[in-house]
Amino acid sequence: MTDKILLVEDEKKLRRILQLVLSDAGYEVQTAAEGGSGVECWKSWQPSLVLTDLKMEPLDGLHVLRYGSDHAPDIPCVMLTAFGTVETAVEAMKNGAFDFLTKPVDHEQLLEVVKQGLEASRTTQKQTADLLGSSAVMQELREEIRLLASTDSAVLILGESGTGKELVAQGIHKASKRSRGPFVRLNCASIPAELLESELFGHKRGSFTGATETREGAFVRADGGILFLDEIGDLPLALQPKLLHAVEEKEIMPIGGEKPQSVSVKILSATNLDLAEMVQEKKFRMDLYYRLNIMQVVLPPLNVRENDVEELANTFLRYFAKEFGRPILQISMEALQIMGAYGWPGNVRELRNVMERAVLKCSGKELTPDCIPSLTEGSECSTKEKVKSLDLVAIEQELLLAALKQHNWNKTQAAKELNISRSALRYRLNKYGIGLS
Repeated sequence: MTDKILLVEDEKKLRRILQLVLSDAGYEVQTAAEGGSGVECWKSWQPSLVLTDLKMEPLDGLHVLRYGSDHAPDIPCVMLTAFGTVETAVEAMKNGAFDFLTKPVDHEQLLEVVKQGLEASRTTQKQTADLLGSSAVMQELREEIRLLASTDSAVLILGESGTGKELVAQGIHKASKRSRGPFVRLNCASIPAELLESELFGHKRGSFTGATETREGAFVRADGGILFLDEIGDLPLALQPKLLHAVEEKEIMPIGGEKPQSVSVKILSATNLDLAEMVQEKKFRMDLYYRLNIMQVVLPPLNVRENDVEELANTFLRYFAKEFGRPILQISMEALQIMGAYGWPGNVRELRNVMERAVLKCSGKELTPDCIPSLTEGSECSTKEKVKSLDLVAIEQELLLAALKQHNWNKTQAAKELNISRSALRYRLNKYGIGLS
């Protein structure tokens, strides 16, 4: 697939020269003469990268940049500027521009910056494809991410395995005022308990056997940015008071240290375990739970994200086709029906793996049921199971309505009656369109 470049430049001669340079390099190019028409072209044409002059009338390059920041943050925007406005261009970079080039534009430098921008964009799209989707629950999730990023409050990210909890954490980091600070991830389940304290808080040389040098912990490495504590439910009870102190007092004590060290860190934590239940069972401290759960987001499983399966599947197909140098596949109607009926217990991670295998397996131009045997061989796709699935949907809808009516449509009480979280109830109501009149 040819990358598409939008060039917004008011100087006609320069616009034509740069268009030819980019076209000769193999890019598909569209042009606009000022910011307003540039944004309109962006909306309708969906470019892979945008090059825009800074000083234009009536609307300048900052107008283009603002549109990109608000509506297409993963599309790189490169500013073109005269020598005298370099400071303004640097300020534009602080507001989301990928890079800037000074005029007269060096053609080799132009092509190198474009190449770097496209590579960066592909990396970002690979990392964040799991959060794509036009379903109501995904639109709501993206709005929640923007809200969660606007404060320094701790956030607890909940969801089944494979729903993209780390991607949500990265999205919060990218949208927050700490985006220029570090993003440090620590998996509490993958580190032996005896080493986890050192990984979190660091240690001084000689503080224990094997401590041959001083080591900074995750809190110090994340200073000024975000610390993402994945699998927080696996944090040993003995270590939880120390974490609570670090979160509350914003200071840590390295192993073997003599005085505490102040840190400025926004804490994100994630788990697929029921922490509230663990608190009741005395497996997780209540005070730590409430400190980590100041704000909460629940990721929807793929089977409640209506119509997102096809969109995600096509996104992964395009990515892996480019990755493996294979033709982009069209998904047959039969394959779409099978994918729509499948329950996706592994969520988006499973869908991604299925599409990767399909690109390697399929020899034709169409993705057919033969390309996705892992879905067709299971009982989920048999006619009997499809009928059973429809029966279960009807039963679930009846249960939801009965609980809501019993509690006069109080969602909190209905969720308790059904023994599910309020967020889980909300996703099911959105899924079935109940109470959305």
